[in-house]
Amino acid sequence: MKTIHDIPLLLLVVVAALAAFGMWALGAAQLAEPIVINDVFILKSIANLAKDALFVPLKPLMYALIILSIGSSIAISTGGLGAKFVRVRFFFVLFSLIGMALAIGAYFLFSGLNILPDPSTIGAGDGALAQSPFAEKIYGVLVSPLMICIYTGLLFGRALIALDMGREADMISDLFIKGFRKFLQYTIPLAVFGSITLALNSPGGVQTLSDLLPLLAPYMMAMIGVWLIIIAVTASIQGRGIGFILAAVLPQALVAFSTSSSMATLTATKQACSDMGASGDESTPFFTIGATINMVGTLIGLLLMSLYAMKAFGIEIGLVEAIVVGFQSMVFATAAAGTPSASVVLLQDILVSHGVSAEYATYVTGLIITIDTLILDRLRTVMNTQSDSMSTVNGLKLYYRKPRILGEEPVE
Repeated sequence: MKTIHDIPLLLLVVVAALAAFGMWALGAAQLAEPIVINDVFILKSIANLAKDALFVPLKPLMYALIILSIGSSIAISTGGLGAKFVRVRFFFVLFSLIGMALAIGAYFLFSGLNILPDPSTIGAGDGALAQSPFAEKIYGVLVSPLMICIYTGLLFGRALIALDMGREADMISDLFIKGFRKFLQYTIPLAVFGSITLALNSPGGVQTLSDLLPLLAPYMMAMIGVWLIIIAVTASIQGRGIGFILAAVLPQALVAFSTSSSMATLTATKQACSDMGASGDESTPFFTIGATINMVGTLIGLLLMSLYAMKAFGIEIGLVEAIVVGFQSMVFATAAAGTPSASVVLLQDILVSHGVSAEYATYVTGLIITIDTLILDRLRTVMNTQSDSMSTVNGLKLYYRKPRILGEEPVE
């Protein structure tokens, strides 16, 4: 087991994907077929069991992590941080709104792409559904299981403050996250193997997987566009050149891309804040909260994947519908754990709340995770962590009247 933990997750995913393609090339179609003896169903297919190793326990674990993470963050983010955090939070939200706008624009620019299969071709419904009233959709969002977890986390945080147990809860949350990452180290490769095996042996086969690649076009457009805007805004607020900001944040981006984890990038994020002129110690509470709530990159990913899945299911998407999904993705992005591909499971909640069948939502999630760990999640993590560091230094810059050294007290 220890040996597996020492192997990079990306390498395990590549091996799992190659194994799935290898077994398919050898004609092992039985891996995708239920185990039946004398016409009696015994067990799900091997591929389904491998996929379920991740997706069956992932939701309850994610919900528990959301409640604990939000509660502990609230419990420890009090006491002198308020005025500074308001300014940092302003940039979290600002950059997220910019990301939402660019992601929606990228979707409509590439709205002709057919990335996901028609539900009827995989036995997940025919995609025909009556359009729900707008108010009903909003209600469905507000009472979704994930939103209930967010409400619970807020109440839990207030309870922890009353009990003065914020630090203890934060320690437990950190342990939970570490265990969650170990869990993903085993189960994500299994899910990739199972999902690819199922996709290859379904109608369309290789075409179903290759159809996912065009998703990179709107994904990259939105991510790069937001990143360039954030760099420009930060250079202007800091009074530094763009080259200076790039030199400070590029090492952080490399760590984020290689680890695919906001939590694992915390040390590099602290160094990036320091290199941009902020006090690393003073910055730590703010970018740590940022790593917990994971905004811009996760928002863009959830928004684009949701819109394309809804389109494939037959839901007509206009600007208003896209904006609703955008704000929903923004809220859901704050609940995503800073661990590899953890936010993908939230896609199911968004889709189901808009009328997509649970069966198709699960299929889409399993399919997308095949390329998510390879590239999509890495791009999201880079965007999330870059937003964390630059939002922090910009917020602190606005807090101090004379912020040449951001650790100084405000000049009266």
